Amino acid sequence: TGKQLWRQQVADWKEGYTMTGAPLIADGVLITGISGAEYGIRGFLDGWNPETGDHLWRRYTIPAPGEKGSETWPPGDTYLHGGASTWITGSFDPDLDLMYWGTGNAGPWNPVNRPGDNLYTASLLALRPRTGEIVWHFQFTPHDMYDYDATWEPILADIKIDGQPRKVVMQLNRNGFLYVLDRANG
Repeated sequence: TGKQLWRQQVADWKEGYTMTGAPLIADGVLITGISGAEYGIRGFLDGWNPETGDHLWRRYTIPAPGEKGSETWPPGDTYLHGGASTWITGSFDPDLDLMYWGTGNAGPWNPVNRPGDNLYTASLLALRPRTGEIVWHFQFTPHDMYDYDATWEPILADIKIDGQPRKVVMQLNRNGFLYVLDRANG
């Protein structure tokens, strides 16, 4: 009918957040991404109950101090403005129960103030839809200083490599390469 069932605010635009991607339904969870790295945001994905609109989880794409990957950021509050927008809709493999979502550039663009690899910017994340748990990641451009977003749609395919069937995820990356990764383990 088009009747609105629920309405939720994901983030405040006054804090630099925008939304540019469509939601993804994966294993019964509605997933939304966020944009705004150029405005100094900390990227994330959210899981929602599609029936009620209840917020189920949030997975930040920049680790906080003490979280896995935080050692790739400088001490202090840089992680709060580190970028890693998830501005293009991801893909879902129901057989592996994994969704794949690319992340954008690090912030600030000038890398002098953010030494390190800066996980999980310019990366592909494989996550569990029910929890937002990161199962594996692949960082295409560590310490990105050229705005090499990795947000293009992850392409899921079953192809033969060296004569063997493989479940792969492919990504055409802004850094000029086509990546083909094992979609079970990265």
